[in-house]
Amino acid sequence: MKIKLSELRKRSFIEKVMLHCHDQSLYLVSVILDSEERYVTDDKGDFLKSFNKLSLQAKFKGLVIGKMVLRHQSPYDEMIGLSEEQTDNTLEVLIGGEAYAYDASGDESFH
Repeated sequence: MKIKLSELRKRSFIEKVMLHCHDQSLYLVSVILDSEERYVTDDKGDFLKSFNKLSLQAKFKGLVIGKMVLRHQSPYDEMIGLSEEQTDNTLEVLIGGEAYAYDASGDESFH
């Protein structure tokens, strides 16, 4: 399921924001709302994505977020013949929200 970033801005609280780390440092964004995961899109319906995780974090400036995490799932287990049911190699790291993102009007860090 998807949700537009403009719709998220109308919410009073977002349970969890996940920046999914993919190959070549590409990041996609999903959120947990009402215990359901939804991928975030722009107003045209394209997935919110970037090669810079800080620029994605900055898009959530001013929103109340329970937690923000960086999530990575490695294809290594599948590559060596293990089935996906045998192991879950998901790595989730808690990262800062707005305090660690840069100001969109400049490249200065908040910390």
